[in-house]
Amino acid sequence: MNEGADETTDWSRDTQKLAVLTWISFLTASGFTMLFFAFVDPLVLVDALNITAIESRNAGYAIGFALFFANTWIAGWFTLRLCRRKRTGPVSLPRKD
Repeated sequence: MNEGADETTDWSRDTQKLAVLTWISFLTASGFTMLFFAFVDPLVLVDALNITAIESRNAGYAIGFALFFANTWIAGWFTLRLCRRKRTGPVSLPRKD
């Protein structure tokens, strides 16, 4: 067995948040990709947008997944940034009389 397996490294709070954000974004993008492309053919989108660089459905699926993943990751990141953080300072400021 691996002798170093007993040593555990704790992730910082920010690293944990990024890991959770990335995993949830991946799962959400996977679901949206399946749902979206169940009804929309990527080659129809390519023809409608006059994009000549994409020639296969697989490329359309990959680009669609990347866009969904980027969208959900950025939305999740903004949500994390806007969440209220625990204050480390005094509970209330002293009154000026």
